[in-house]
Amino acid sequence: MRQFPVTAAMLVALGGVFPFLVGGWLFLAGVLTSLPHLSQILLAYGGCLLPFYGAVQWGLLASKPTIIPPKGESLRDRRALLSGTFAFLWGWLALCAGLLGNLRTGFGLEAIGFAGIFALERIANRHGDLPQGYIMVRAISTGLCVIGFLFALLSPQGQF
Repeated sequence: MRQFPVTAAMLVALGGVFPFLVGGWLFLAGVLTSLPHLSQILLAYGGCLLPFYGAVQWGLLASKPTIIPPKGESLRDRRALLSGTFAFLWGWLALCAGLLGNLRTGFGLEAIGFAGIFALERIANRHGDLPQGYIMVRAISTGLCVIGFLFALLSPQGQF
């Protein structure tokens, strides 16, 4: 497997996670005013980013020299496919629950989804399925995402 570009990936990950600072803004500004549209935007962004995190697994799988192995899919390949599928379905569920039900429920489900994908990736990393340095980048970006969702979830503005 090729060397993982840690520095470039860190810049991209931090750029993608930057909007989760909105969660902190919701927490701080929520004392003064209600920000319902900003809450929905954060929920929708998380619902889009979570499937992207899962799709990274599919990209790593597709970057192999043989896309269709002669003996079929290995256990490693199936884990990557299932991890990506879990992220897509969980992101959709969280977005639906947040928009059709309660935004706080959606924020909570998205935080669980990001933590869950990271847990699956740690298992894959222990089995040697991920490039060296990848898990560190993912740990930082996942931590920032979850913190942003927790701030939005705990925002004192009451009803979103």
